[in-house]
Amino acid sequence: MAILAVLGLVALAACGGGGGGGGSEPPPPPTLSSIAVTPAGPSIPLGSTQQFTATGNYSDGSTQNLTTTAAWSSSNTAVATIAAGGVATSASAGSTTISAASGTVTGSTTLTVNAATLSSITVTPADPVLGYRGAAQQFKATGRYSDQATRDLTSDVTWSSSDAAVATIGADGFATTVATSGASTIRAQSGSVSATTTLTLRTATVSGEIVS
Repeated sequence: MAILAVLGLVALAACGGGGGGGGSEPPPPPTLSSIAVTPAGPSIPLGSTQQFTATGNYSDGSTQNLTTTAAWSSSNTAVATIAAGGVATSASAGSTTISAASGTVTGSTTLTVNAATLSSITVTPADPVLGYRGAAQQFKATGRYSDQATRDLTSDVTWSSSDAAVATIGADGFATTVATSGASTIRAQSGSVSATTTLTLRTATVSGEIVS
């Protein structure tokens, strides 16, 4: 009987006895703690767009790009609207708060829309050809802005002629030829934006025999 009792204790010990330890509980999944919206506080000209990025910061220190999954909003849609994916489109000058939300967590930044900026200038007429010394040509400068609006800048740009021995040009865009032939580049400039065209002078000559 003693031998059987010992064998029973050994078997019980091999089976782990009556106590149950079990494995440790798995850690809970990380939770979203904050969202960073970048770029921070951008300014754009009217007529342009701005791509925003939403980055989620989690409780375990990890980060995740939430740009395509976050819910985007603009506090002032009269200034700018924002679409899924974080692309904001300007509508008028002013400021608006751009927000990205995921569940109850929200991040935001301020977008400022400035007045439209000059994008390009067109000088007309393009590459005119004049036929005699002293001939004149009125040039016109038309500006196109970032909001696609156009404006007559003829009296506002700075005019110049690359060869004043061929043609001169006044502040009003009125050019006068002073040679019998040649070409000059006419430039209209406003700030860092400029445009050019070529003014060519070809004085006609008479050839052949004159009979009286």
